[in-house]
This record gives sequence, C-alpha cells and structure tokens, in this order.
Amino acid sequence: MPREDTVLKLDLGRSAERFCKPSLETPEHILEIWERSRSNWHWPQLPQPILGPSEDGQFPFQNYRITLDKDTLGQGDLYLENLFDHLIVHYTFCPRSLETSGNLALSATQVLMEPALARIMVNIFTDIVADSFRLERSPEDEEKVLLGWKRLASQEEISEMDKVILGFLAEYWNVNLPRRGCPEVGLILRVFSPGVRDKNLWIRQCQQLSRVLEPLNPGLLGKGPVRSEELLSGYAEAVPLAALANTLEPGKYEKALAVLGLQGDLKRWYRDQSYSVQVRQRSGARVGWYPSGPIKWRLTDPPSEMDIPYSLSLSPRLIPGVTTYKRDQESSLMTGLDDEVPDLLVVLDSSRSMEGHHPGTKTHKATLAAFKASRFAHQEGAEVAAINFSEKYLVQEWTRDLGAVEDILVEDLCARTSIPGEVILKLVEERPGCLILCITDTQIQNFYLEWDNIKRASEVARLILFCIDEAHKDKQVEGALRNLGTVYYINQLDDLVSLVAEVTESIYLGPRSDDINSDRSNS
Repeated sequence: MPREDTVLKLDLGRSAERFCKPSLETPEHILEIWERSRSNWHWPQLPQPILGPSEDGQFPFQNYRITLDKDTLGQGDLYLENLFDHLIVHYTFCPRSLETSGNLALSATQVLMEPALARIMVNIFTDIVADSFRLERSPEDEEKVLLGWKRLASQEEISEMDKVILGFLAEYWNVNLPRRGCPEVGLILRVFSPGVRDKNLWIRQCQQLSRVLEPLNPGLLGKGPVRSEELLSGYAEAVPLAALANTLEPGKYEKALAVLGLQGDLKRWYRDQSYSVQVRQRSGARVGWYPSGPIKWRLTDPPSEMDIPYSLSLSPRLIPGVTTYKRDQESSLMTGLDDEVPDLLVVLDSSRSMEGHHPGTKTHKATLAAFKASRFAHQEGAEVAAINFSEKYLVQEWTRDLGAVEDILVEDLCARTSIPGEVILKLVEERPGCLILCITDTQIQNFYLEWDNIKRASEVARLILFCIDEAHKDKQVEGALRNLGTVYYINQLDDLVSLVAEVTESIYLGPRSDDINSDRSNS
C-alpha cells in the first residue's frame, strides 16, 4: 500500500482546531477498528493510534504512536482498517526490525548514492512485500488491500515511478489496477517471481528493485521514515545494530544509518560492535545454604555429615543406611555483598603503527576492546578516565559520562608513540587502587624516559598491559614490564578483544566458577 502521507483522515464533524495538536482521546469506533486489525494479526503489542495533523506528507510519530489526521479518516472505516493492517504487517513482518531495515538500506545504497532516494526504495520494497503477504495470507482481503493503491491511481499527477509500480502490481497480483507496458514492469516481475516470503531473498530483491527504479523520478510512493518496531516504540537511537557494524566499514555504516534516519558516527560504530562481545553480568544476589529435613546417611557419605544425636534419638543402635540420618541442604538467594568497585583508567595507543580505524587493524581491535571494558566498568558503577596517546595525547578525567570517554577513545592521533607517564600518574593518584588497562603495540619511543612515573603509578594502582606484539623478543624489556604489573602478549590480533573482556570481567566479578558444591563446602 502506498505511503501517501500515511496518516489517517476522517471528518468526524469536529472543528479544525481539534487537530491542531495530537490528542490521546481517540474516538471509540476508531479504537474498535484498531482492535479488529490487531485481532487479524494475532494481537501484536503496539500502542493505540492517536489523532493529530500531518506534517509535510510525512508519517508523524507523535508520542511514538500511529498518528491519524482527519483527511485519511474521511476515507471510511474499511480504508482505515486496511491502513492499520498494512502498518501492523510492517511492524511484525517486513521490515519489522531496524536490523532488517539496515540490511535493506545497505543493499539500496550499493546502487544509489543519495540516502533519501535509498530510503524511498526501501519503503517501496517493504510496501510491496507487506501487501503481497497480506494477499497471499487472505485472498478475501483483496478489496481492502487495493483501496490505497486505487487511491494512488486516482491522483491527477503521479510520477513515472508510481505508474511503473502500479503497472507491476496489476500484473503481479492480477488485479484491476492501471497496467503499463514498459520494460521496467517486466524486470520487476522477474525480481519478485520467487515470492516475498523468503526473507533470505529480500536484500537481493531490494537491491535489484533499486537498480530498476533508479532512472525514474520518485513521486508519492515511499515517503516518510522506514518502518520498524524500534522507531514506533521510540528507542531507535539506542538500538545496537551489531550485525551491520561488524560487517561494514565506518563510512558505509554511517550511510546505511542515514537511510534509516539515524545519526551514525565512529563512536556508534564501535559501541554497536561492543554489544556482541559477551561478558558475565553481576548477580544481584548470592546463594546461601542451610540444613533442612533429615535424610538417610549412607556409607558413601562423609562421616562428618551424620547427625548422631538425631539418629540415636530414633534408635539406640546406629545401622548405616537404616537408622543413620543426616541433614539435607537447601539453598536460598541472599542479599548481594556491597563490594568496592575499582575505577578504570583506559590508556590507548593511537599512533601510526596501530594502522587507523579500519576493520581488522590494531586500532580497530584495541578501540573496540577499550569500548567494551569502559562500558562494563561503567555498568558496575565505576568512574572511568581515558588517555588516548601518540606524539600528543588527549585526556578525559574521571567521570561517569561514558560518552565523553568514548569521544576520546575514537580519536586517531596517528603520529609517533610517546606515552604520557606524568598524566597517568596524576590521574592514578586521584583514585588510589584503580585499575589501569593499557593497550599498545609497545613501540613506545619514550618508554624509559617515563619509567619512573609509570613505575610509581603501578605501585598506587593495578596496571595491566596488553602488548600487541610477539613474546620473547627482548627478555630484558619483558622482565622490566613484568615489574610494572600483569603483561599479556597478543600474537593473534583477533584474541585481543576477548582477552581484554575476560580480564576486565575477572577483576570486577571475580574468577569464573560453575561448581556450586564449592559454595556449599565454604558455607
């Protein structure tokens, strides 16, 4: 169904002032139509529509709800139900999620240069898929499905692109819509010949559709933002698109997000990737063990577990497995301990030898590891500071503003390597006992000039050094580094992120242990 303003319209006999601002007082009969549409699609959890004005032909998400204006409401109850069904299928089938929308946007941008035009192509594609799916699911709904497309065809001036889509749908659905004999219709029929249900084909189909429609001028179809559950619910900006970020370079990632109407930058690129790095979460409670009812003590049980007084109270003779008893143990959740959380100082090398912000480089892996460690420490309640160094350096002092820390970490200074030991010492002295995570390739020209400052910092705080280098190259240097703290040598660059995550996790949560019996024995 076309997105002609995709905002609902019906003359309710009320003054125009009624629609000067959104209203939550939606008429009862409109809510009945909405509930009927929801029942057609297994009651999706979507907010009720509200009344409000259209805005320059865009679909307004006032208060993150479907907003209706009086003009579309005037098309009648069947048209309204059709529009509700159409939108519900967008939010539950195609594209449904921002992840799917992002992949479709990426496929369109491989053909088109303008994000606005790519957004139109994604919207047209999802409109075709949504209404084709509705017809396949219930052929009896043909009259209802065609209402919006017939309304588009009745417009006095529509673009060449709109005419081609109408001609394609007339052939594809074999319905009464204006037909058009042109090569584009045949090409689009070939694109959709496998059908619309196979989601694995959507990316290629969207790309091929974009290639066919590229020379044509856009019209009424495809206006407005790309549909998604996250956009309707109001948290699109916070949704991590890890699958896109993990496969795209920063520039392409930003371009794909621009199609979705989102702001993409280097910081979000790293942040979205960091969500795919798994770490344990701190448990809100600890487990306590206590004795419960008696059970039989057998010869295979430790002698210390036998409850001798209870056993003798039942029988004057102790017969193993017959008159001997012990207390069973049960567990319960107890209030978690209030452990002190060390603050975190991230020291990140962004010199020329780290190779810059491209997938697979030292800079990429080191920055991603720093993002994950910073976010994890922040979630545990720590304050975070950051130093990004090369020949010069950038500093973010102790803060709970994670965004400010990430702004420092994504900078690429790209010069010689000179570690600012004095600045590290100053920050550490402000937070004695903090954790220092330093990620570098160890090609530091002034390391021994700053040795005294770094040594003093390692005595005040806990220093963990991640060296992107081979071990055993220089035993004298390795011996000196071991005097500073824990040193990890990374031979395989892909291991860096997981190693930093595991080390950070072990410091803030303690070592892993899946042996519950060890907790029992210590209780």
